[in-house]
Amino acid sequence: MTNNADGFTRAQELRKGWRGLFYLLLLSIFISPVFHLQAGVYKWVDENGRVHFSDRPTAAESTEVEIKQQERTAPPASQQDRRLKMQRMLEVYQEDRVEKKEAQQKQQEEKAKRKRNCARAKDRYNSHVRARGIYRYDKDGERQYLSDEERTRHMKSVKAEIARWCK
Repeated sequence: MTNNADGFTRAQELRKGWRGLFYLLLLSIFISPVFHLQAGVYKWVDENGRVHFSDRPTAAESTEVEIKQQERTAPPASQQDRRLKMQRMLEVYQEDRVEKKEAQQKQQEEKAKRKRNCARAKDRYNSHVRARGIYRYDKDGERQYLSDEERTRHMKSVKAEIARWCK
């Protein structure tokens, strides 16, 4: 292998040339969509009076429309701004998680309460159905048995409790 004046062999020089050509090809591939995006926009009206837009002129009366680029309204956020924004987002997410957890816990407690009250109402109903007489205590502590009419009203109220708690 012979070296040239720069100290490179012929093969190294060829590789260097191909590498440059390869990078040039890659660059042209990435830039070509940009040129395609810069195509003009044409506007024309058809015979029915409808307005059409296209990237190519289709009729003789097609006119090119100039599209104005919007200016960037806000400068890029600094590292600290991004951190603060991220921190605020994390705090909001944390608050949401806490609220959801509390709501779920409250819902579970309500469900357990309903289940307990449902079981109590059913037990109360079943014991009243089996009982020969239903009574309540008066202010002197004496048992006072319910009449048939009072018993019927009482059983309806117990059924209403079942309906309320056992949904």
